[in-house]
Amino acid sequence: MDQGSDGGTGGNGGEEPGVVVQWLGHAAFLITSPGGVRILTDPYGGTMGYGNRRFQADLVTVSHEHWDHNSVASVEGDPEVLRGLADGDWAQVEKTLGDVTVRSIPGTYHDNVQGASGRGKNGLFLIEIGDLRLLHLGDLGEIPSVQIIERVGRVDVLFIPVGGVYTIDAAQATRVAELLGARIVIPMHYRTPAIADWQISDEGPFLEGKSGVRVLESSEVTLRSGDLPEDQEIWVLQPGS
Repeated sequence: MDQGSDGGTGGNGGEEPGVVVQWLGHAAFLITSPGGVRILTDPYGGTMGYGNRRFQADLVTVSHEHWDHNSVASVEGDPEVLRGLADGDWAQVEKTLGDVTVRSIPGTYHDNVQGASGRGKNGLFLIEIGDLRLLHLGDLGEIPSVQIIERVGRVDVLFIPVGGVYTIDAAQATRVAELLGARIVIPMHYRTPAIADWQISDEGPFLEGKSGVRVLESSEVTLRSGDLPEDQEIWVLQPGS
């Protein structure tokens, strides 16, 4: 397991503007484009162990309407909100703001029995910033179909749940990462000290036995399309405060 400490990709000395990704815990990431557009994914409310945070963003994506993913009220100002579901069914939404285009990918479920568990449906979000394509899987509970994989297309950075119980588990997440072929895989939605009482796995089973693992000492990393690794790597971020 490789240990990373600088949170950057290196390589070009910062000549090319980067996309800044910060993990805020659970499935929430703040992604800032070179043009300064801020995208927030799946914000959680104050009852999470990460505290009663107030977020700031220009665009907010909500994969589904569960309390730990849809706390738009925790976001200050008047951001554009893109919801993966509408009235319980998938929504097809797309928004371009500055140098960012975000669109939903409908067709996946929160479980592996097509919503029969009561968890319902789930929306994926593809975020395109310049040459970078980032895919947020929300609370994915199944291995996506070939049709979904083809609809998504190329993925450079993948935000993937790995904790199991409410989402895909470590083995399923490994398969999904293989199918999508992302160059950088960032695990999320797993047990951390902030949610130590949650009955989900930590990141250990997902990382076990894998090469190309970088454990960063920061919650934040800067990504540049010219610096993507040739082979798939797993980058583990620390939940930011």
